[in-house]
This record gives sequence, C-alpha cells and structure tokens, in this order.
Amino acid sequence: MKIKSAKFREKINSFSLYYKINILVIGMIVLSGIVISIIMLNATSHLLGTQLDKRGIDIGNSIAALSSNDILIENYFDISDRLNKTKNNNAEVRYILITDSSGRILASTLGNSLPKGLANVRLPVAEELSVQYGNELWIKNLHSNEGEIREILFPIEEGNIGFVRIGLSEKIMQGLLAENIKEIILTVLFVSFLAAIGATRLSYLIVKPLRVLLESSHRIQQGDYNVRIKGQNADEIGNLARAFNAMAHSLRKKNRENYRLLKEVQAKEEMRVSLIRNLFTVQEDEQRRLSRELHDETGQCMVSLLAYIKVLHSKMTTAEQKKLLADARTVTVNVLERIRIMAVELRPPELDYLGLVAAMEKYIINFNNQNSLNVEFTPPLEKLNMSNNTAVSLYRILQESMTNIVMHANAHNVYIMIKKVDSSIYMQIQDDGQGMGENAVEIARGKNRLGLFGMQERAELLDGVLNIDSTPGNGTKITVILPIGSEEC
Repeated sequence: MKIKSAKFREKINSFSLYYKINILVIGMIVLSGIVISIIMLNATSHLLGTQLDKRGIDIGNSIAALSSNDILIENYFDISDRLNKTKNNNAEVRYILITDSSGRILASTLGNSLPKGLANVRLPVAEELSVQYGNELWIKNLHSNEGEIREILFPIEEGNIGFVRIGLSEKIMQGLLAENIKEIILTVLFVSFLAAIGATRLSYLIVKPLRVLLESSHRIQQGDYNVRIKGQNADEIGNLARAFNAMAHSLRKKNRENYRLLKEVQAKEEMRVSLIRNLFTVQEDEQRRLSRELHDETGQCMVSLLAYIKVLHSKMTTAEQKKLLADARTVTVNVLERIRIMAVELRPPELDYLGLVAAMEKYIINFNNQNSLNVEFTPPLEKLNMSNNTAVSLYRILQESMTNIVMHANAHNVYIMIKKVDSSIYMQIQDDGQGMGENAVEIARGKNRLGLFGMQERAELLDGVLNIDSTPGNGTKITVILPIGSEEC
C-alpha cells in the first residue's frame, strides 16, 4: 500500500505546475458543486415535503370540518362522494379514509380493504395528538405494498368522533425532485465548465512568468548573462523577476571580472610554462656542458695525474713509497670512474648519438651494477622516432623514477616497458615496493620533494599525461604518454 502511495505521489509530482493548478482548482470546484448540489437537493426535498404536508393539512382540515355532521347522522354516501371528488381534484392524494375513534373505516376511496401495511397502523389516542401541530394532526411515513406513503391523521373533534386519514404519494414530489436534480446537475456542469476555462486561463497567467523565468535561467546557465525579464508587475512574481534581473546583472559583472582574472591567470600560466620550459632547456644545456667539462677537462686532468703518478712510481726506491703511490693511483682511478659516471648521468652521450632506447639500456645496466635491484627492460619492437624534447623528458622521468624507487620504495623488482602507440610514446615503470598513498604528487610538493611534481611538469609541458597508480603495500605503477613530436631522435 505504501509503495502504491509513493508511486502515486511520484506521478503527481511529475506533473507540471500548470496541470497541478488546473487539477486543484477544477477539483475544488467540482467538490464544491457536489456539496452544494447535495445541500440544494436536501433543501428542495425538505421544502417539497413541507409543502406536501401543508397541502395534506389543508385537505384534512376541510374534510374534517365538512364531514363532522355527516358522521353523526351516518350520511356515508355524501362522505364517500366528497372523498372521491377531493382525491380526483388532488393528484398527490393516494387515498382518503374516514374512521371512527376505534379505527373502523366509515368511508374510503379504496373500498373496504386497505393496502398491506396500512390496516395495522395504530391510531393515536387524544393525548398523542399534540405531536407536531398542536391538537390538529399526526404525520407518519408508512411502508406499503404500493410504496412509501406519507399519511396525515387529522382528528375530527379531537378524535372523539373519528379521524381523517389522508395518504399522500411522494411520486409527484420525487418527479419534481428529479427535475430539480437534472437542473442542478446541468447547472453544476455548466459552472464547472466555465470554472475550468477560468482555471486554465488563470493557470496560464500564473505559469507564464514562471516559464519565462525558467527559460531565462537556462540561458544564464548557458552563459548568456545579458538576459532580462520584461513586463514586471507589482506582485510576488514581479518581485521575483526584479530579483532575477538583479542577479543576472551581478552575474554579468562577476563574469566580466572572472574573464579578466582568467586572462591574467592564463597569461601568468603561459609565462610560467615558458619559464619552466626554458628552465628545463637551460638545465639540460648546463648538464650537457658540465658533462663535457667533466669528461673532457676534468677527466683529462685526472688521466694526466695518473701519468705523473706512474712516472713517480717508477722513480721510487723504497717499497713504502711505491705502496703510497699505488694507493694514490687507486684513489685517482676511482675518482676518474666516478667523474665519468657523473658525466654520463648528467648527459648520456648515447642519448644524443644512439637514441633514447640505447641510452635507457645503458642506464639500466649501470643501475643494476650499482644497486641490488632486479630491473627488467622490455624494449620496443620497432625503432622509435621522436623529438629531442620527448626523448629527454622520458629519460629524465626514468632517472627520477628509479631514484625514488631506490630511496623510498623498498622494492626488489622493477619492470620497465616502452613502445609506440599511434602517434605517442608509451612508457610504464612498475615496482613491487611498499607503494604510496593518495595524492602523492600534492603531498610530495607540500614537503618540497619536487621529484614527482617535476616528472608531472615535464609530461604536461609536452601536452602529455603522467599517471601514478599506487596503494600502500601494492607497489607503484607510473604510466607516461608523450606525443612523438616533429624531430627524430
């Protein structure tokens, strides 16, 4: 039952305001018409019954006055003739009886037999005759085999001589009532029809400005802040329209201000992107320069130092001196090797001469030699052609990812894969470490750990995407998708 009620309410709520107002107004009118009709029918029925009773009282009074002497002299012929003429002259009279005080019929328009249900009527005694109209009559509705009979018992000389019993049929009254019912129903239908037309017009007048408001709201939602509502009245709808116009004006001002601020933000963002791009370019150029200086100048100096140590070693005479020079030579060789590694990390020559894949393979081999990690690399099945910026960004992202894995992940295995997908380069780096929580990039940036943020910046500068999928205890997967670009590498 509750489900049906909920469905009914949902169906009603789905109607538009226009139909709701029409249904409410027309329903109230129809309900009022029904109530008024019932009241009018009851009033009409009561009025007709009162008129019928008064008519019966007049007839009974006349017959009682005229028949009093005839009863005393037992002139029943004149009494019967008077009763028949009276009945014939009054259509509402079903029968007229004159009885003595004991109830014996003296004259009747029905003969000597009464309809079933009337013969057993108990006649009142003199003390009961003051029921409704003083000492004049006694009225009762009787049920007979001929239908409902409204009987008026009129005493003759206070019932000492006898009674006049007049049976009034309600058929004529019911016919008049039926005619009244038709007229009332037609009137109610006509009034309801006029009210429906009026309600429809009223609903239209009420809903029309609301529809204008709704349409204007949709235009504002679409960005048209120049919309205005015209024809404002002094009622609540007019006040709402004025408030709407004020809101639209305020939104227009805010939109202009937001547009100006957006342009400023865009300009600053473009400047920021340009600065970051230049910063990365300058950084790569500086790293290339430092790499060459370390490799060429510092490396050559260290090689020359080794040559001098070798010469000195040949001139030493004692074993202790030779051991010291041998130790110095070992330290110098280690420093030279470290300088060469630093030079490669700053700018691997393979990246400039052999391409990204070769540089990544060389980096992964060196990484495996220096760290206790199992790194598996899946190279592409085809040669990758991409711009220099794309290649450098992918290499730097790989470097930063591997550094983070060593420092924070506590991983044992790393899986690296790179391939071409349509017009983009797809790279994935996945480890089996301890993973990270949500919003790792924002958290790292807040702690001034700009590694992850720098990786994301590099990807976004090239209109690429970098996704970090990581949950605590389930490792980390970094996915990078960068456009190929126009230059080959």
